[in-house]
Amino acid sequence: MGFVTPALIGGAALVALPIVLHLIMRRETKLLTFPALRFVQQRRLMNQHRLRLRQLLLLALRCAIIALLALALARPTLRGSAGAGKEGAAVATALVFDNSLRMQYEQESQTRWQKAKELAGWVVKQLPADAPITVVDRGGRQRGQDLNRDAAEMRIERLEPSAAVRPMEDTLRDATRWLASKKDFRGEVYVFTDLSAEAWSATAVSEFTKSLDSLPGANVYLIDVGVLDPQERGLGPLRLSSQRVATTGKLQLTADLTRTGAASKEPETTVELYLSDRANKFEKRGQEVVSNSAESAPVEFSLSGLEPGPHQGFVRIVGSDPLSCDDTRYFTIDVRPPSKVLLLGEKADDTIFLREALAPTAAAGSAQSEFSCEVRTYSDMGRLKLADYSAVFLVNPPPLAKTAWDALAEFAEAGGGVGISLGRNARREEMDGADAQRLLPAKLKWQSHDTTYLRPVAVEHPALRDLASVTDSAPWSEFPVFKYWELEPGAEPAEVISTFANGKPAIVERQIGSGRVVMFTTSMSDYASADAWNLLPTAPDPWPFIALANGIARYLTGAGQAQLNYLAGQTVVLPLTPDEQVSSYVLQLPDASAMRQTLAAGQHDLSIASTEELGNYRVRAGGDQEKLDRGFSVNLPTDETQLGRVAVPELVKSLGSERTRTARTREEIEVRVGVGRVGHELFPALILAVALALAAEQLLANRFYESVGATGRTEPKTAANLVGGAPSTSP
Repeated sequence: MGFVTPALIGGAALVALPIVLHLIMRRETKLLTFPALRFVQQRRLMNQHRLRLRQLLLLALRCAIIALLALALARPTLRGSAGAGKEGAAVATALVFDNSLRMQYEQESQTRWQKAKELAGWVVKQLPADAPITVVDRGGRQRGQDLNRDAAEMRIERLEPSAAVRPMEDTLRDATRWLASKKDFRGEVYVFTDLSAEAWSATAVSEFTKSLDSLPGANVYLIDVGVLDPQERGLGPLRLSSQRVATTGKLQLTADLTRTGAASKEPETTVELYLSDRANKFEKRGQEVVSNSAESAPVEFSLSGLEPGPHQGFVRIVGSDPLSCDDTRYFTIDVRPPSKVLLLGEKADDTIFLREALAPTAAAGSAQSEFSCEVRTYSDMGRLKLADYSAVFLVNPPPLAKTAWDALAEFAEAGGGVGISLGRNARREEMDGADAQRLLPAKLKWQSHDTTYLRPVAVEHPALRDLASVTDSAPWSEFPVFKYWELEPGAEPAEVISTFANGKPAIVERQIGSGRVVMFTTSMSDYASADAWNLLPTAPDPWPFIALANGIARYLTGAGQAQLNYLAGQTVVLPLTPDEQVSSYVLQLPDASAMRQTLAAGQHDLSIASTEELGNYRVRAGGDQEKLDRGFSVNLPTDETQLGRVAVPELVKSLGSERTRTARTREEIEVRVGVGRVGHELFPALILAVALALAAEQLLANRFYESVGATGRTEPKTAANLVGGAPSTSP
């Protein structure tokens, strides 16, 4: 226990006053001549004992009134364990801000960020002028520097919401480390937050609690600026069918329109698609009207017939809502001529099913294929220039000459993609030889006749990305595999990217130089017959096989590897081709401003770290010749717009209820900080006890003594008489 004004405890000595008055005003015993009646004497003795007991009880009440009054004026406080470490020490204050874009949620013409800055400015003004202060934010611009009050106010005024924020635990760690360096001060942490579940993850709470445990006497004030019942609409991540699209191909764009809180008064929401033209001006290319009845509804667009070169655009919600940062999603694609793919087989017909999956002849003229397939036989390899192709597929290859294996290996090392589907023509001895193993991912063990089917598991691999959304629903068991090659580990173990249902490797990969080799352990183009290796391409409605073949082809040609769309804060890496080697370039930002950057000699890629601004970026060099013209887009991580709140009582309990308090207004902050610094005051309880003691003394005094009035005897002396002046007497 502590006292705000301990000097006033001395007032308890005034309890001597009623004791002195009690001793002085005792009535002297008078001797009177009276008949010797025994019962009168006994009655007299009984009355004397009763009167003495009543006087002592009143004396105790009057002493208690004075003692309680003195104790109340001294303002005793009860402190928890958090305040016990550095009681009486000066205060060092850390101000922590969650400045994610989610704080731009607007309510009553004020954003959550504006409210946080307003409350923070008021808090700083209440701090002593010489108190050490630091400001820490999730954007990482402020990480814990010693500031005075004026500097802190300036830092807070300049802070702005950021699209690229770090985890909350990192921000809180900066604040507690700074407080730990202030060994002669008692720490206070003010966290200005909307208490979103995204920020206050289990990891953030656990690490913050451990940090606070090492700071004796520290108090935490969670300044809640969040909205208790948020209501808004937003777009989820924009999913592209590919970031590199063929001029004859089609781009599919999909996003989810989500709703938080109660349904909007508007029955429908309009979502629009915009795409840039050659002059980099945006024109509307599509529109979808979505019902607001569901919490989540898909929005789909498609684009085709695009000219070669980079194209940028965005999908946006028409209208406005309280949180605008998730109303728009940006995208960049690279449109190129169809990738040239060479299909090799013993006979041209051996590749028919793979060819139809990649470039169906039935779609001729309908601008659907993103691959240009050329079919040749293995006997033609000596006359082919592999560098003219983006990828080469070996369908059911037989033993090849050393020159053929060397040519394929060199093609892969230079950055090409090689696909291999094994079948009946493979020979273990030749395939396990040194020439073939320069290219193949693994050695062959034997042919297995264990009937099974394909079961992709690592769907996050780029070659299987097209199957990610349908991997659970794809009827793979309807496409049985009757024969396949079991593998032995090679000199460089292959990476298994898919297995059969029995766990045996189905698709394996090996990186060679700048290229890659993907091998399928069963045939990818086998006719349905009594000796068929599988029914992947020939069973009814073989759409899983088509998706698989196209995914592997995109991966081998590099179309699936082109990353042109990033999240805020990520470093952008754009590889440069030999034709794009430049010494400097101009980076155009989403706000139309530009900055010139230089490249070091021999640098073969662009690395751009300034990606805090959302929108479309453009990289250009070479003037009118456009030697370099690339683009990329930056979007907000979806988690940063989640408005769901953490359970506040559980959060306070986890951090320590004796040191953690929440507040939403200035008045609540003032009260919580008073409790945190001083403790729980007992003044109200003590004043109530004084009032009760006064009432009891008055009641007992009136009950124990009768007012004599006209008899001329003295009136009973109550505490009120003692406090107000001399006792009154009857006239």
